[in-house]
Amino acid sequence: MRHEKKENRGRPSEKPVEIVRQFTREYDDSIWHYDLDKTDKGPYLVEMTDPTYDKLEKLYDKLERLNKPKYHENGRKKRTTKADKIKMEATERAYWKEHYKLFPEDKPKKRKSRKKNANV
Repeated sequence: MRHEKKENRGRPSEKPVEIVRQFTREYDDSIWHYDLDKTDKGPYLVEMTDPTYDKLEKLYDKLERLNKPKYHENGRKKRTTKADKIKMEATERAYWKEHYKLFPEDKPKKRKSRKKNANV
């Protein structure tokens, strides 16, 4: 009697489940990058594909960079010059102009003085 192919009885063997460690999720306005080796708390990078707020973010980063103090090689803090202050003010004005363009409801209300009656 020959042994023909043995019939597997019982539970079929399972292939080991592969755990995906790096993946991305795409939404309409952003792409979220996950890497479980770096962190398991959430995405390590979020790319915004909506260009509406790009200019505002760049101006904010520039303003933060200008406000951050600079240091000499020996560790002493460098003096903030008049040119640096002018750059900071110009960047801040540009930032708020762009901010109010995107969010007009945040714009402060203008206060006007009451007109006096001319016929009194």
